[in-house]
Amino acid sequence: MYLDWEKIGINEMISFEHRVLSEFKLKIAKVDTLAKSIMSHREPKGTEAKEASEFLDVLVKEIDEFYKDHSEMLSTNGKRPHARSRLPETKQWLDNIERFYELNPRRRPRKKN
Repeated sequence: MYLDWEKIGINEMISFEHRVLSEFKLKIAKVDTLAKSIMSHREPKGTEAKEASEFLDVLVKEIDEFYKDHSEMLSTNGKRPHARSRLPETKQWLDNIERFYELNPRRRPRKKN
C-alpha cells in the first residue's frame, strides 16, 4: 500500500504564527501551574515558596517580553497579555482582539462565575 504524504499534508512545515501561538500557550501554562502550586503550598511563608515566587516573577517578565515582541500576531489571534502581566494594554491590542472575536464569536472565552 502506498501513501502519498503530500496529499494528506504530513510533510508540511509548521508556520511561524503557529509556533508563536504554541509557545505563548506553553508559557502561560507554566506561569499558571507555578502560581497554582505556590498558592497550594503547605508552607506559603517558607523559603521554597518565596524562591518559587521569585521565579514566577522571572517567568512573568519573560512572557511580557515575548508578548511585546509578538504583540501584533498574538493580539490579531485574540490573545491578551497574561493576567499577571505588568504590561499596559494598548488600544491597538484591544482593537485587534475585539476584531478577532467579532469575526470568531465562538472562540470568545466564557465568563467565569
